[in-house]
Amino acid sequence: MNKRYLIRARSCARVARGPLPRALNKFRVLHPCLPLLLHGQGSVHGDQASGSQRDQRMETTIRAAIARSRREVRRTSGWGGVIYILPALIILILFEFWPIFFNLWISLWRWDVGPVAFIGFGNYQRLFGEGFVTRDYADRIVVGEVLESLIVTVYYVLGRVPPTIALSFVLAYMLFQGVRRGRAALRLAYFLPYITSSIAVAMVFTWIFNPRIGVVNAVLEGLGLPPQKWLQDPIPAAKRVLQWFQVGGLESWPDIAAGPSMALVVVIVYSIWASLGYSIVIYLAGLTNIPSDLYEAARMDGADGWALLRLIVWPLLKPITLFLVIVNTINAFQAFDPIFALTRNSGMGRGEAGGPLDTTLTMPVFIFRNFYERSNSVGYAAAVAFLLFFILLGLTIVQFRILGRTSYDQ
Repeated sequence: MNKRYLIRARSCARVARGPLPRALNKFRVLHPCLPLLLHGQGSVHGDQASGSQRDQRMETTIRAAIARSRREVRRTSGWGGVIYILPALIILILFEFWPIFFNLWISLWRWDVGPVAFIGFGNYQRLFGEGFVTRDYADRIVVGEVLESLIVTVYYVLGRVPPTIALSFVLAYMLFQGVRRGRAALRLAYFLPYITSSIAVAMVFTWIFNPRIGVVNAVLEGLGLPPQKWLQDPIPAAKRVLQWFQVGGLESWPDIAAGPSMALVVVIVYSIWASLGYSIVIYLAGLTNIPSDLYEAARMDGADGWALLRLIVWPLLKPITLFLVIVNTINAFQAFDPIFALTRNSGMGRGEAGGPLDTTLTMPVFIFRNFYERSNSVGYAAAVAFLLFFILLGLTIVQFRILGRTSYDQ
């Protein structure tokens, strides 16, 4: 018997006993081993079997393998896969995609409790017209309420996201290097503010920054500094600090251009404290997954602590940093609870949030004000919500293009 032929026949027999390639069923193409298995010469299963018995046995085995392959294809392809993802797909359609299209429909109407009149793109004309630039009672060109709320939102995002990322990385690295026991308890302690009720914590912060009985003002008086109104102060924090040290330079600047107000600074401090734990836990998870062999190899090459941080830790944590930057940016642009809870009694009119003098009026609070507290403004609020959606979409794409390239290419 030809030895090469026998080896090939035994190999084909193993193929026949196992699952055949999916292409066999999908494209109806015969496997190259089939002619040999069905019409080959020599014995595959032993010299005792005759040629006809061998061919019948091989044909039965191959037909069974083809049937198994077809059942596997039917089970894992076609409508079978759709059935598995159908529950999640229904949830996404009902609570993600449908609200987007319904919001677009509302933005084309003058809408109160229900539709009042179809105005097409009238809300968008108002948004990009008087919403960005308008005239005051003296007929002077001033910033519109939408652009003003966008500027306040940018101040809030810039004041919250970079400090959160920097502090969480430093604290996570210190915990990872200096704490060997009780690390899980510390993770829980840092994560608690993230899961604590924001309204309850906001009430505590309101008491801490109370202008009359607050702890912060008591500390300032002990240091010889004047007490502040904090959540009731619409003056920019930069101007206040310069006044403390009797330094001029920003008096002629408009308040909207001089930076966040004192009230917004308090909201930023609260937001950093509340969101810090989540970022710390994510960074700690990334630090834990860095192989210890890399540290040992770097130390053998003479690397010190700063070199380890700069050459090993930070490059390997860049994907996590990208994730945290995107998540924190989106959360900051969508922040509503802390601002509403801390400023709901400092606004004008019926206790509107966003005060004092709209210096904490971010875009989500502005949308809420038009949606719930102003008549016939639901469609306008929907148009502003679409503007915020496209701002977040654009920022996310830019962050992926810039930070993602430096994160994953190294």
